Amino acid sequence: MERLYRSESDRVIAGVCGGLARYLRIDPLILRILFVVLAMVNGIGLMVYLVMWIVVPSAGAQPGTQEETIRRNVDEIGARARELGQEARDALHATRGQTTSGAEGHPPQRAIVGGAILIGAGLLILLSNFGLLRWLSFGRLWPLVLVGVGLVILLNNLKDRH
Repeated sequence: MERLYRSESDRVIAGVCGGLARYLRIDPLILRILFVVLAMVNGIGLMVYLVMWIVVPSAGAQPGTQEETIRRNVDEIGARARELGQEARDALHATRGQTTSGAEGHPPQRAIVGGAILIGAGLLILLSNFGLLRWLSFGRLWPLVLVGVGLVILLNNLKDRH
């Protein structure tokens, strides 16, 4: 039986979904969406992802004991957290016009989209906390969110092919 490894080539954060998808012989996008939904619904998706990041060895890692694997993976988590923090700082500086990926003075597309999503989600939560969205059931919105994410992914892939 094949052993489970985190993917080195098909990774967004740590390669957990890529490796698990290869092991289960399914599309990694399905697992990524599942982990995000589970993280948003009850937080278990984040916990399962972190545990798998800690205990599942990377495909390119040297064989060793479980303790060595855990130690390497925890060190990797720390390095990745520092890397993501640096990317966040760079994105904040980019929105202030200090560094850009496109034309002079314009923030990168990711920063704009990410900021818009955060503002929209924050406004919805704030309005809900004040009772102004009693008529809106967030439990019924999850399928719409999934459809929207799927459409964005498909449209981006179709746009890249042409």
